[in-house]
Amino acid sequence: MADLDDDHGVESIRAYVRQHPDIDVHTYVKRGLNGLVYFGTRKKLKDEVVLKFYWSYPQFDSSEEAVILRAIDHPNVLKIHDLRFIKPNNAYFLSPFISGGDLQGHIDSRAISTREALRLISGILAGVTEMHSNHGLVHRDLKPGNILLDIDRMHPIIADLGAVKKIGTADGYTSESKATLYYLPPESIVDKRYYFQSDIYQVGIIMFQLLNGFFPINEPLKWLTAKEKKQLDAIVNGQKRFDFQEEAIKTKIYKGKLIDTSTLPAYLDGSFKRVLNKALHWDYTKRFKNASEFLREVHRLSSTCPSYLWESGQLLISHESGTEYRITTKNGVHTLERKLPGKSWRKDNGHDGSFESILTVAREN
Repeated sequence: MADLDDDHGVESIRAYVRQHPDIDVHTYVKRGLNGLVYFGTRKKLKDEVVLKFYWSYPQFDSSEEAVILRAIDHPNVLKIHDLRFIKPNNAYFLSPFISGGDLQGHIDSRAISTREALRLISGILAGVTEMHSNHGLVHRDLKPGNILLDIDRMHPIIADLGAVKKIGTADGYTSESKATLYYLPPESIVDKRYYFQSDIYQVGIIMFQLLNGFFPINEPLKWLTAKEKKQLDAIVNGQKRFDFQEEAIKTKIYKGKLIDTSTLPAYLDGSFKRVLNKALHWDYTKRFKNASEFLREVHRLSSTCPSYLWESGQLLISHESGTEYRITTKNGVHTLERKLPGKSWRKDNGHDGSFESILTVAREN
């Protein structure tokens, strides 16, 4: 076995992976609060797999949620090959290895068109619909880092299923999870409750990120006001600084002010904002009633709006017909070009020179 460099890991887990009869474990990754992750190869099948360990109650291996979770067979939900309890208080899922990495890495590495964003959200919502409607399960930790990508097909797969819980009725709820703070829905902070609509809120945040709304997850201080930053600067104690920042973020979440849809790119049709405002409403009862309803609105956006891609100082607008428009801005002057299917780019002067007028022309097919 390769040197796993997991000396600071949980002893029972370290022993388990080294003695596994069916898997050659070769890599270890620590995922902070999300648990411990090992990668390996199944000896008989020769396929790459992932073992995700996390804290659990001893009765986990016979719990109803675990049995149902293993039974899920949907292309947008990570398949669970096996799940087991490891004494004294850990459990793990065994799942296939997905080579494309996670959606957060995709967001951080390249520009994403709205067409691609909507396709990804459609896949995520299809998986959420399966979990909600057919199994009564909520994920409770939906975020780009927990969405894997089959990069060849640009196919999203919901993963990190350790926080999944069952809800018995359509209007029922379970306890809040220890999800990443910035993705917690307001009701998790205020009432310590998590509903089916709470998953919808988290998918709304993912969509907001894909559409390039203001969500500085890597620089959270940017969420603070000037007054809050001044108050933070006056605090010397490290723990008190952390607590102040966390409380400031929580306040913004439960007041519905962490995510501001007015920060979406100005070129997006107003319909994008309307869909997100509903998915991200601070009152869970005013969000989409279910994931299927959210998915229908995403499909409507895909069918009625052109695709937008902002890259290298240019805005590319593409229509299903194959017609494309390119808007370039230099020294405050906007230029519009049009490209018909099979033709070359040609300048289009059918506007008054303002960005709004150019955008109106470019949105027409």
